[in-house]
Amino acid sequence: MTNISRRLRRSSARALEPFGLTDAQGRVLRHIARAGAPLRMSELARRIEIVPRSATTVVESLESQGLVAREIDLADRRSILVHLTAAGEQILAEVSRARDEAAEAMFKALRRQDRRELARLLGIVAPDDVLLGDDLAPGKGGGRSGAQRR
Repeated sequence: MTNISRRLRRSSARALEPFGLTDAQGRVLRHIARAGAPLRMSELARRIEIVPRSATTVVESLESQGLVAREIDLADRRSILVHLTAAGEQILAEVSRARDEAAEAMFKALRRQDRRELARLLGIVAPDDVLLGDDLAPGKGGGRSGAQRR
């Protein structure tokens, strides 16, 4: 299982590399996109399981690249909201395509039925795993749909 985890991380890193993004930055982009609405920085940090200061550092780097924007939460002026920019949405779509291709290559030996079963089992043991939906190549016989991802 450790080998598979390592392979997934490497394939994810390769998908992010052409865009100059780190794994942490990719995770932040995916979480913001999946939220469906701007996220408070504190909620983002909670979702990616890092301390708020670390989330701020990652978001600042993404903001400097024009991929996310921050704004004051008008409902609570002490909070900062973060959302994807158009450029961030475009990069995330390209990264997702690259990750799907890598997942397809990794899981191509499995039959469609086996992929579904693997996704079901992984959903039981790792229901909050962000990689699960992407790395079983949704739409290609496995993984969760976009609506089911977190």
